[in-house]
Amino acid sequence: MPASFIFPLKVQNQSKLASFIDWYENFHTTTNPDTGRKRKGNVKKFLLEELENLLTTGKASTQVSKVVDEFNQASLLSPEIQQAKQNLSESDFLKFMELMEKAKAGA
Repeated sequence: MPASFIFPLKVQNQSKLASFIDWYENFHTTTNPDTGRKRKGNVKKFLLEELENLLTTGKASTQVSKVVDEFNQASLLSPEIQQAKQNLSESDFLKFMELMEKAKAGA
């Protein structure tokens, strides 16, 4: 018997789960500092680990709560700011947000 098996799952494009998957892959993108290659966040691994944890312990992990909160916060951001978050480094994005706050304050 094989050590694992494939479990295909169809998700409608307009569903909240599809939005979460797309957001997770982009929000948790990592960049290899040596090559500059970007890798999307591994949403399958995250979901499988958290589901396994839930079935084993009977409780959701704190990581799930944190990620869901991040997802909900990101959905409140405008599409332009979401794109900036995806395209800028973390330090550049923080600088961008500081400038946005400064502009809102009228300084």
